[in-house]
Amino acid sequence: MKTPKLNLALPLRSSLLILALSATANAGEIPISGIESFHQGDSLDGDGSVLKAIDGSGMDKVDFDDPSTWTVASTAWADDWQGFSSETSGDNTWAVIDLGAPAASLRTMYLWNIQETNALDRGVNEFEVFHATNPTLPPPTTSGTVTPYSFTSGGWTAIGASELRMGTQIGDAGQAYDLSDAAGARYIGLKLTSNHGGFRTGFAEVAFSDVVDPDALTPGEPPVGPVDRNVVSIANVFAFHQGDSLNGNGSVLKIADGSGMAKGDADDPATWTISNTAWTTDWQGFSADNSGNNTWAVLDLGAQTAGLDKMYLWNVQETNALDRGTSIFDVYYTSSPSEAAPDTSGTVTPYDFGGSGWNQLSTGNNLAIGSQIGDPGEVFDISGASGARYIGLHLTANHGGTRTGLAEVAITVDPSAGNGLQILSVDTSEFEENKLGLTWYSRPGRVYGINYSDDLIEWIELTDSYPANADGKITTFSYEGPDVFAAKKRFYQVFEVE
Repeated sequence: MKTPKLNLALPLRSSLLILALSATANAGEIPISGIESFHQGDSLDGDGSVLKAIDGSGMDKVDFDDPSTWTVASTAWADDWQGFSSETSGDNTWAVIDLGAPAASLRTMYLWNIQETNALDRGVNEFEVFHATNPTLPPPTTSGTVTPYSFTSGGWTAIGASELRMGTQIGDAGQAYDLSDAAGARYIGLKLTSNHGGFRTGFAEVAFSDVVDPDALTPGEPPVGPVDRNVVSIANVFAFHQGDSLNGNGSVLKIADGSGMAKGDADDPATWTISNTAWTTDWQGFSADNSGNNTWAVLDLGAQTAGLDKMYLWNVQETNALDRGTSIFDVYYTSSPSEAAPDTSGTVTPYDFGGSGWNQLSTGNNLAIGSQIGDPGEVFDISGASGARYIGLHLTANHGGTRTGLAEVAITVDPSAGNGLQILSVDTSEFEENKLGLTWYSRPGRVYGINYSDDLIEWIELTDSYPANADGKITTFSYEGPDVFAAKKRFYQVFEVE
């Protein structure tokens, strides 16, 4: 069997088909009898309290007994729960839901994130799920004081980690999570390990059902289905001036942390829009002198990145400060500058892209003045910078204000442009008939191998000579075997043959 030089392992569970077949069952909501959390929110038992996360307020329930039909109907803070802490390390931020009695039929949990305008970034991002029937140490009573709680205190069983995208407001359908492993539990614990960048942490609503959901994520496992993770993480940002702080509100770091953004699809910046007009989520460097090498920013992607494709920019959004946004800029790139960008500080420091090992990609790019809530930003082609680690922005003009800056930046790659294999979709429409289809981004003239494993240790070869499709960009492999559906869990591996 040939061994892969580059592979993707994608888990497929036989429960995928079970989920699909169960979708037409008579769904039943499992009632919640109580909830405790690290902090009460805006009140102990009224508007904005943690109790609002279990009372159905702010929700449009097409079928009252089926949470999969519920969508968000209110963006008021009163219907959210926003605990008073963004310190998500240790055991600081958590919630425990009490179902009142052991729920043998528990199958699915639904979560909806914070929906208040200008507060979407307070919603939970990453979290861990636990279950218990009788915890050794009961959770503390909710109060106006932030109180830690450890799920290692006894009686709790970990299911796994997952994530919840930022709220999209009216019509948000939430996210389903497979909690079949928690069947029989009375308590569900959520350890909130990160939020979307805001200064509180919480969510809008939680519900449980006795029916599995075909779109449910399984905590502890990567998502199954279309995968299109094209956003490049920005490791650091340097600039001519820090802005209103070095690393907090209003700092240059805010342009790369997603704060103040509504992300329809977290992996597609084309769906991102401005959700906050506060100065705290903008960066406004303390200079309007855009002459020479005075005003600039450098994005460090952390490593040389093949397949760079698009750069998305959103301008300053603070009311009465829109004219501080960047108007005209040049783009540069490099893998290793001969002269590193200066450390960001509270002093305006020039930097010359012309003599430091940089290549100019484009000049005279225009960025419109910010239009505040709903601003979709603008997109710029940076495919010519493929392979670079650093992207430089020479800010040559603003819109007439007393400072110069931006609100947000995002970088994407083209997964078909040599940035590695990437699964595009998984066809499970005939899963019960032991048929499976894998589709991935490919390269012209290449030959691929496909293996599978039930334990990630022993791999079985399906083929070692499957050619890319004629156009080379997308290739599909269809497989039929006697145990495709029967396998409890299976990993498929796609790789380029040496």
